[in-house]
Amino acid sequence: MSDPTGTHGPFLAKYGRFLLVGLSGVALNLVVFAYALDVISPSPTFNLVRDILDSASTRGGNPVDYLAASAIAFAVATLWNFTFNNLWTFRAPNGHHHRLSHRLGLYYGVSLASLAVNEVVLFALGFFVPPLLGQGVGIVAGSVVGFAGNVRVTFREAASDTVPPGAAGHFDYP
Repeated sequence: MSDPTGTHGPFLAKYGRFLLVGLSGVALNLVVFAYALDVISPSPTFNLVRDILDSASTRGGNPVDYLAASAIAFAVATLWNFTFNNLWTFRAPNGHHHRLSHRLGLYYGVSLASLAVNEVVLFALGFFVPPLLGQGVGIVAGSVVGFAGNVRVTFREAASDTVPPGAAGHFDYP
């Protein structure tokens, strides 16, 4: 199966790399979520293992705390995921992408759409399941939006790449 975006490499291999990067981002997200929730809560006593187990087994608390901790975890994990998706998943020979700062901006834009899906799922599930489980389900739901957006927007070939190298208007960004 070839890549429907027209970039290099088979689509399934690229999707597999995206999922591996995402899995590492999920782990980081959940650790940061548990730590941030502990810092935000009225009686912070961070103990990573205990906090993760408590977040996975209890409900209640202030949903605003969950949403704030989720947003903090999102920001950290998004920068992590961008770094590795940029270097590995969507690496383009000859730098046929937008410049790095433009890609980072696009990546965060797409990731904000993913975060919106994540937050809605977390909020909705927060009444029925433990917060860490709700966060995990939200991450999975948001990842679908993230992959589609990043394939079609962030890591597509830059329009200037249709101009022959050396011609006026050709930009060769890494």
